[in-house]
Amino acid sequence: MQPDARSLFACSRVALLAFLLCCALFARAGAGDEEDFRPYDREADAKAQIAALLEDRSSDKRILLTFGGNWCPDSRSLERRYRTPELAAVLEREFRTLHVDVGRSRRNRDIVEKYGNPIDMGIPSVVLLAPDGTLLYTDHGSLSSAGRMSDPELIAFFERLAAGYPVP
Repeated sequence: MQPDARSLFACSRVALLAFLLCCALFARAGAGDEEDFRPYDREADAKAQIAALLEDRSSDKRILLTFGGNWCPDSRSLERRYRTPELAAVLEREFRTLHVDVGRSRRNRDIVEKYGNPIDMGIPSVVLLAPDGTLLYTDHGSLSSAGRMSDPELIAFFERLAAGYPVP
């Protein structure tokens, strides 16, 4: 028995709708991952975390504080890039890192002020400390467009930072 054209057309429409529904579900799942990505811990005690890094003398690496907020696409982009193999290798070799959540420039204001207001020209921004806590460098907006920077540009930024401020 041969299927007629109408039933073939109806089956193809159902198959197409099922395919489009699956595509929409997968796209939504991927978007949720981006929306749910929150590298800055709102509940973290940044002062205590910094103090713990300063007390831990097992490493002579400098301390890299990254100031940002989960609402900021560039802050989230920079954190994702911190996890790429090439940049992660530079960071691991040169620094001990910590993220400091500034929310919408209101959270951890005392820490921001202590290190020269690195967020005055935008976030994300970084501060570099010597292993003993001495302030070596305060950035003012160089990374505020991190989402548009290439991986080689970011790697070069952190390599220059490491070379410009060697471990004392």
